[in-house]
Amino acid sequence: MVETTDKKASQLAYIKDTLLYGAELKKQIAERFAEEIWQMASVITTAFKNGNKLLICGNGGSAADSQHIATEFTIRYRSSVNRPAMPAIALTTDSSALTGGANDLGYDNVFARLVEAYGKAGDVVLGISTSGNSESVIRALRYAKSNQMKTLALLGNAGGKMKGMADVEIIVPHNGAADRIQECHIAIGHIIIQLVEENFGYFGT
Repeated sequence: MVETTDKKASQLAYIKDTLLYGAELKKQIAERFAEEIWQMASVITTAFKNGNKLLICGNGGSAADSQHIATEFTIRYRSSVNRPAMPAIALTTDSSALTGGANDLGYDNVFARLVEAYGKAGDVVLGISTSGNSESVIRALRYAKSNQMKTLALLGNAGGKMKGMADVEIIVPHNGAADRIQECHIAIGHIIIQLVEENFGYFGT
């Protein structure tokens, strides 16, 4: 019984510490990167207004975030907002393209190849990497920049190799596990979506 009580107390402390630390990270982002979040929303808004699209890529949890963000642009973010679909594509969803690209070209080239396939001048490529060192994402951003596309990056730790690569970047100031960084990335993604909606005149309740 004592062991169970001690375990519960430890887990309750972990829950509180984790949530409070996540809140502190978001506070730091609010203080340091509000301008960059606004800039990202503005870049995407301009692209959509010009008939261009958003391409998003990342690996693992960042692949899931890519799909999450793309879906909320194309389908819906808030039920209180009735608007047309917005053109966002997650480059992480086609298993045939991903496995074929990995087999034939090497995995590091997969996203760059898909940007080559779908991207055009004026499009936006958003790369998501908690470490900032994902070579597949680095090559996608590099291809995009060399082909007149705008580039955005959501990063973590100290920014890794991707620091300074994108036109606009946000680096979550956390040097530990990816989970806390990913929580911040998706929160930033949600803010960007709402700002883009509002830039088109769609305001929810």
